[in-house]
Amino acid sequence: MRSAAIAFAAVFAAGLAALLAVGLTHGSDLVYSPGVSPANPATVLEPGSRACQGPIQSPGGAAFDRVGFPIDPPERPARVEVRDARSDRRLASGRLTGGYADVGTVRTRAALSLCLINDGEDPITVLGQAGVASPTTTGSVDGTDVDADFAVTLRTGERSLIALAPDIAERASLFRASWISPLVYLILGLAIIAGAPLLLARGLGRAAAADRDA
Repeated sequence: MRSAAIAFAAVFAAGLAALLAVGLTHGSDLVYSPGVSPANPATVLEPGSRACQGPIQSPGGAAFDRVGFPIDPPERPARVEVRDARSDRRLASGRLTGGYADVGTVRTRAALSLCLINDGEDPITVLGQAGVASPTTTGSVDGTDVDADFAVTLRTGERSLIALAPDIAERASLFRASWISPLVYLILGLAIIAGAPLLLARGLGRAAAADRDA
């Protein structure tokens, strides 16, 4: 029994160390996405025209400093603007390079419109999907709604999975019963990580005791 307990403790410690290593070394720079894939041409944007997707709200008003707005061909000159969805006031802007625009740090709980302006002399294909891809947001061109959603994203510096855990719990708590808070999700997650091995150890102990009695 003692050797089994030692072996179990060693395996549990190794598994916990591996979990922590993954959580610390793997992460994401994604702050928000409306769930639109850059899989297809969504619209063709003529020179001087503007394509927007909104209203989009950063979860909890989390800060972001880059906006993803994939186009084809990716090297065409274009500019991204972050605008207040209600007043249409411009909050930030940046040149599009490689599908992303550095717009400086933006931290707001306001609903936003993310817009792409074709600054070149040739048409640009904006990538996305059909208009049902993001039911809570709408794509538009020059102020007119179109049957397309654009694959926009809000991004910031990469954060580890452990650092993202509170944000993950907060977003998960949006789809739950009213009594479940982000703290409850974190407690449940820790209980699963620590409780499952303890229950397994208890089962092994009872099995060993039963073998001795037999």
